[in-house]
Amino acid sequence: MKIFLRIAAVLLALAAPAQAGDAPKPAREITDMAGHKLRVPDKITKVFSASYPLTTLMYVIAPDLLSAVNVPITDKQKPYFAPRLAELPAAGGTPGQNRAANPEEILALQPDVIVAWTDPMGGHPPAEQSWAQTGLPVIYMNVSRIDDYPAALDFLGDLLDRRARTDELKTYVVAALERVKTAVARVPPEQRAKLLYAESPDGLATECDSSFHMEAFRLAGGDSIYHCAQATHMGMEKISLEEIIARQPTLIVALDPKFKDFSAQAPEWRNVKAIAQGRVYTVPKLPFNWLDRPPSFMRVLGAQWLANIFYPQALPLDIKAETKTFYKLFFGVQLTDADVAQLLR
Repeated sequence: MKIFLRIAAVLLALAAPAQAGDAPKPAREITDMAGHKLRVPDKITKVFSASYPLTTLMYVIAPDLLSAVNVPITDKQKPYFAPRLAELPAAGGTPGQNRAANPEEILALQPDVIVAWTDPMGGHPPAEQSWAQTGLPVIYMNVSRIDDYPAALDFLGDLLDRRARTDELKTYVVAALERVKTAVARVPPEQRAKLLYAESPDGLATECDSSFHMEAFRLAGGDSIYHCAQATHMGMEKISLEEIIARQPTLIVALDPKFKDFSAQAPEWRNVKAIAQGRVYTVPKLPFNWLDRPPSFMRVLGAQWLANIFYPQALPLDIKAETKTFYKLFFGVQLTDADVAQLLR
């Protein structure tokens, strides 16, 4: 009960400065990507992004409109973003995806709207209950699959009046996805890369092949050795070394950089051919993970990186040059050869 009284007080405080002659903001009706119809201001000047995958997209489309970030910008990330982002409060976000944002704190930031990610595992009741307390328009967007990004960019460009920016990003995304799909289609099913996604330092946490965490791997034509149904958002399914040896992945993609050294020195891993042959690749992580955690637009570059590793003849991509192109377009950063080498090491 106390939280509702505090929110009511905040709403009254925000309304207090309005004068009798003040006109309400002109509004328009939209339909969000979850099919909800709602009214939003004609011109949106401030946004609270409740979901990290969407917040990362806002970083490269409209950083000036963000009222807060979900998690603090790290020192390593700062060179890639507008300086103001590092000065914004870290307010959390959707319950179960981030530290839960406090509805009172959101109201105090005075955003025009909230944007939120449609739950990739279906439904979003906890989020809806949380955001309903603010009385603000909540706009749901779908970016669970990499193929969702062209439509999401169109939607966000129209919503925020940033269509010129979203159009140039969309052009790149569409071309990149088509390039990967065309290359993978040339590879017979029996020749698809058989892989282990090793997420923990010891290599014994992975993902189900159907998990949304594996989206970039599937797009790149990879076949995970761990076939199961995802049960939780977190994933990180346990797999034994005995199972890995029995299934013999032809290569391993490691989330934790410690795994490569650990597996090379651990005698029990020598029975895994991918380790013996040195076919272990560590996921690049700046400014975000290229594949997952968060599942962001970086997956567009990550899928190209994977497909080039899996099928270099089908996709003979100069990944260093492609990385420079991607970072220039999305982040406005001109990478040197040394920068790229550091990212890909």
